[in-house]
Order: sequence, then C-alpha cells, then structure tokens
Amino acid sequence: MKLLPLALILTLTAGAAQAICLEGMKCITIESFDDTAPYAVGETLPRGKYRVLLNTTYHGLPASDGTFWYFRVGRHVLQVDSQSMEVLADVTRKARRLTRQ
Repeated sequence: MKLLPLALILTLTAGAAQAICLEGMKCITIESFDDTAPYAVGETLPRGKYRVLLNTTYHGLPASDGTFWYFRVGRHVLQVDSQSMEVLADVTRKARRLTRQ
C-alpha cells in the first residue's frame, strides 16, 4: 500500500477538484473548498431561507443587541441587519466552534 505524501495532497487541494488514482487502489476525488461567502456585505439575505444562529456566545460571537442577527449560510456565518436583512459582515472566522465542523 502506498500513501500519498502530505505535500502532494495539499498541492492538489489548492486547485479545482482533483482525482487521485493509485495502481491497485480505488480513486478518490478531492473537492476544492470555495472560501467566498455566498452573500457579500451589502447584499440582502432572502427571508425564510436560512436559520438564525442561536447561542452565539457558545460559538465565540458577541451577543446580539437586537439590531442584528447571525445566520448560518452553508459553511459561513453572516451578521445580518434584523430589519432590512442586509448582510453587515462575514463573521465566519470569529465563530470558532463552527469552522471546525
């Protein structure tokens, strides 16, 4: 059994999806991760499509004062104005417990 060196795996994951095939073994596909948020700051989040993130202090985020909410959108956490649903910030990196999943 041959193991791929870590450097090769990291190189392959930097680009688009890659297939790795070794002789006598199954092929595996490594999907690339797009780190861009699905909604940019200033865009409007559609109402009813995403859930509000509860227990924000557990996730390492400051509590909301009611003027904004946090929404989990895919692998991102967005701070959104509670009235207009306008995206105020991408706080994914601050939500330390969510980024490890």
